[in-house]
Amino acid sequence: MPPGQLRNPLVVPFLRELIEAGEQEAVREFLDDHHPAQVAEIVEDLEPSEGDALLKLLEPRSRAEVMGYLEDETQERIISAINPSDAAALLQLMSHDERANLVNRLDDDIVDEILRRLAHAEREDIRRLASYEPGTAGAVMTTDYATLPPAITVREAIDRLRQEAPDRETIYYSYIVDSDRKLLGLVSLKKLLLSRPRARIEDVMKTDMIVARLDEDQESVAKKIEEYDLIAIPVVDSDDRLLGIVTHDDAADILRQAQAEDLLQFGGVSPDPEVDEAPYWQQSVYSAFRRRIKWLVMLFMAENLTYPVMHNFKWVTDDNHFPALELFLPLLIGTGGNAGSQTVGTVIRGLALGEIEKEHTFRVLFREFLTGLLLGLCLGTLGFFYAHFWRSQPWGLSAVVGLTLLGICMWANTIGSLVPLMARRFGIDPAVISAPFISTLVDATGLVIYFTIAILLLVHWQR
Repeated sequence: MPPGQLRNPLVVPFLRELIEAGEQEAVREFLDDHHPAQVAEIVEDLEPSEGDALLKLLEPRSRAEVMGYLEDETQERIISAINPSDAAALLQLMSHDERANLVNRLDDDIVDEILRRLAHAEREDIRRLASYEPGTAGAVMTTDYATLPPAITVREAIDRLRQEAPDRETIYYSYIVDSDRKLLGLVSLKKLLLSRPRARIEDVMKTDMIVARLDEDQESVAKKIEEYDLIAIPVVDSDDRLLGIVTHDDAADILRQAQAEDLLQFGGVSPDPEVDEAPYWQQSVYSAFRRRIKWLVMLFMAENLTYPVMHNFKWVTDDNHFPALELFLPLLIGTGGNAGSQTVGTVIRGLALGEIEKEHTFRVLFREFLTGLLLGLCLGTLGFFYAHFWRSQPWGLSAVVGLTLLGICMWANTIGSLVPLMARRFGIDPAVISAPFISTLVDATGLVIYFTIAILLLVHWQR
């Protein structure tokens, strides 16, 4: 949102009046009636000192929940401003993956002061989660999950979950592990409630599981959660020992971030994880310049491909031949670029969703060629009548325009599908092959198609 614009323009003045009047209990009751995400928005709207005072009115567990919804800069400021003991108490109640991410963003000296005030198990848990390679399942998983041994009864399992529930992020799935923490299966809360109380867990658990590996790409893990409609997915090491889980809300964040990166790359903007996660109004003009200039310079240089084409075919459009050909250059170039961009977007989507595999290359090319043929027939016919009846051009020139539109559509669709497929084959992110790049390539080659058809139909026939 623009600087200075409040997300809660009516609530903030009301809370300020209550705070100034010393009505702390009324403020606390008001906040208790709202979701932590809404409270986080209110904190962001307030001045830093006011937001800090508001957080202090919340119960410790509620304060930790609100912290998870605050922006990164706000989290860092709050943790850095309070004394290490209070910071340690706050981290202890936060979600395991969120606190690990927060620790990774803090200065080492602050982290050391905080961690030494935590219990050994908590300290090691944070350090372990913070140590995993960014972009992997280990970096986004949480160790806040419920486990059960296989030999206990359903009744005993429910009693145990009832005691653990307040301290677990989710208990809908319970993971069955042996004494070495090897993952044996899982059981849902629904299954426990519907099973006989005296049945053993090993008899009711599910052993056919979808799992993620510790070093697996986080986007691949998120897609598994989405594809199989999971609430969470267990993360195991090479020995099938359970190390953590990735929850559906984290998966949604991963996919949203991946889609944002693809969208930026598709538009020719270099990705920057630190900047991408910041709201639009918090990104500096310089960062926008830095991320866009590289692609614009490359496209500027690539656009020079059109100059030699125009120069070599200049004789076709001089006064002795067909100067009217230049009238339709913007129409033809624009159509080719748009057709290529549409195809690139369609193919990249299919690749991202796993609908297009390596063995589908020729099928995709043939399919897009046929699509280009149909589009070209439609637009070519429209272009022919437009040139002849609307622009009052002769039949021959109108036919050149129509046939060029046909050729450009077929070519743009073919090259627009081939480039991302070849990029994937050579291990390059297809989104990097952006729509502007395809547009530039089609511009130059489209001119060749245009002038070649003009020479064949007009110049040679005239002779």
